[in-house]
Amino acid sequence: MPSSQSIPAWYVVLVTTAAQMVVAMANIVLPTIAPKVAETLGVDPVLVGYHVGLTFGAATVASIYAGVAVPRWGAALTTQLSMVFCVIGLGLCALPHVAFIALGSIAIGAGMGYASPAAAHLLVKHTAPERRNLMFSIKQTGVPLGGVIVSLLAPALAVTVGWHWALAVIAATATATLLLAQRARAFWDSDRNPAGDSARGEPFGGVPLVWQRESLRWIALAAVLFSAVQRILLSFTVIYLVAEGGYGLVEAGIMLSIAQIGGSITRIPWGWLADRLHSGLAVLSIICVIMILSSIALVALDPGWPKPLVYLLFLALGASCLGWNGIVHAECSRLSPAGKVSLVAGGTSFFIFGGVMVGPPLFVLMYGATGSYGTTFVLMVVTGVAALGFLRLAHRQER
Repeated sequence: MPSSQSIPAWYVVLVTTAAQMVVAMANIVLPTIAPKVAETLGVDPVLVGYHVGLTFGAATVASIYAGVAVPRWGAALTTQLSMVFCVIGLGLCALPHVAFIALGSIAIGAGMGYASPAAAHLLVKHTAPERRNLMFSIKQTGVPLGGVIVSLLAPALAVTVGWHWALAVIAATATATLLLAQRARAFWDSDRNPAGDSARGEPFGGVPLVWQRESLRWIALAAVLFSAVQRILLSFTVIYLVAEGGYGLVEAGIMLSIAQIGGSITRIPWGWLADRLHSGLAVLSIICVIMILSSIALVALDPGWPKPLVYLLFLALGASCLGWNGIVHAECSRLSPAGKVSLVAGGTSFFIFGGVMVGPPLFVLMYGATGSYGTTFVLMVVTGVAALGFLRLAHRQER
């Protein structure tokens, strides 16, 4: 078995970030190439909202049991299982029928549900507490980093060699991550307890624990709304820009990649600031205000706006709508009872995935009523205001 000296802390951050990147790439790839996939299947691209809802519905269910699985199976093995589910799901989504895509969405969702609790366990155990916000924020950069790669690569592959190749690239990345985790598995999983709590003993995972602790509850409810806004932005930006903004598919993908870059380059500074201020809640409130203002600008987006201004808008959208995740997970880990980090992480993920499961289908319903993507994006503004209210309640609980 490798010693602690042979598995440095940076390797924990590397593997957990790579796993986060893979699950992000797996769940965002179809929305990014939705017009091409819809063309192949002969369906309306807006139906991608149901794919997203199904994926995160499966992730929501999986997250309930992931917090129990980590201490029983080990965090490294749980991470590897997450990658296996993603590979299976991507393979199913490559098959030319909506039924296979539905099954693939469920498999990808299961992989997503297992990733975060395993990462939380590893980061809390193997990194310094005083750098917790920073470490979790670095890990969460895998989400926008994966998004940047998919936003730039997937549309280009879709219009040149075919959209199936975009899925193949992600599956190969998942396999590489699985092999990286294998090197440290013996050491990282040395604390597993096969005789510990089972799903039967914790039928709802960490969800009751998160709900019963008021400070965790308000953060979790804010995270529900944050995740809804994030997924709406990622799922419908390309379609919005192509349908109403006068952009081509590749150019719209570039705009989405700018938002992903905004999320990538700001997550680490957000985490550093939270550690510096000793207040993740204060930084989350700042992020929320930026989210509201940039969402208002997105609603008002006009095809005649200068490109530099649009680039700046999507950078701000990325910094806010995609920049909150690491601090939320770090705050919930900080508030976790001793020995319950993975359980709380699973419970928190349940709320986060639940928000994503509801957000895109609600967007689809509102679009059906309004017939305008731009008008429907008002949903992001309203949701951001509500999230700010929950953060205020969490602030009061901390005092």
